[in-house]
Amino acid sequence: MNENVAFKSARLAALAGPCRFDNAEALAPFLTAIKTRHGASVLGVIFYGSCLRSGDIREGLVDFYVVVDDYRRAHDSRLSAAANRLVPPNVYYLEAADAAPNTGADKPSRLRCKYAVISEAELAYGCRDALTSGLWGRLAQPVAIVHARDTVIHERLRMHCGQAVVTLLEESLPVLHAPLAPAEVFARCLALSYGGELRAETDERTTRITAQYSAEYARRARDAIDLLDLAVHIDDRGLMRWQASAARRRQARRLWSARRPIGRLLSVARLSKACFTFGDAVDYGADKLARHTGVTIEVTPRLRRHPLIYGWPVLWRLYRQGVLK
Repeated sequence: MNENVAFKSARLAALAGPCRFDNAEALAPFLTAIKTRHGASVLGVIFYGSCLRSGDIREGLVDFYVVVDDYRRAHDSRLSAAANRLVPPNVYYLEAADAAPNTGADKPSRLRCKYAVISEAELAYGCRDALTSGLWGRLAQPVAIVHARDTVIHERLRMHCGQAVVTLLEESLPVLHAPLAPAEVFARCLALSYGGELRAETDERTTRITAQYSAEYARRARDAIDLLDLAVHIDDRGLMRWQASAARRRQARRLWSARRPIGRLLSVARLSKACFTFGDAVDYGADKLARHTGVTIEVTPRLRRHPLIYGWPVLWRLYRQGVLK
């Protein structure tokens, strides 16, 4: 690695922050089970999402990206490896005994997680070059690297997460109007990213997320400025201003227009695949929908047994009603 590449890699890692979780030892049952399932292929585990933001891993479902070196080594079957390679990532459900259950409980409580298996090569591509925003939109937010094979892998994962910040800003700023406060820049960028997928979350939820960690999002926006291929600066009032050519703005608008249908198609493909890899996928989806939107759906035994047959009318109705966007 030459000196310039090493310097940029260090800058990107710093942009991602320390990537720590203060209660990482509580995740040990998950990490042990994941490494047992996927063996020596596991390079690292990235913790993200609502449980990381709240700090409470006992409420809701913990979200991980499990980064592997090779899909075939990571899976027992060639079919699973091929599915992961064709439409990454594969998503799995896992329960583990709570290492520190509530005292007085009749039986040990269970921790729950879902995790996505992705190769480091796909992670790097997804944070830097992917058209859709699924990876760079998520990993531009604060995450925790709760397992890494060694310190070199740990720093590489931080670098990929820092690259996600750069990609999110470079893809989003040309379609936004300056000036904006740095934290508001991130709120607008994340709203664009969420809009590129089939999701139940609203723009208001994005605003709440960024408001909760406004200082960290502002730091990310400021620290990324000289890594961007745009002319960006902070004015005397602390607001971010940027310039993009008319051609760059037109290209950015076209890309965001394309992301919306493509992202939704990929979301549907991944939902279909999750019916085979994710235990209780229908119940999980119904619970998440109710928590984020207040809309409840009836999970019938028929829907639970055959989601690929009876789930489509439900999804279409929710989409037509504007619940899924």
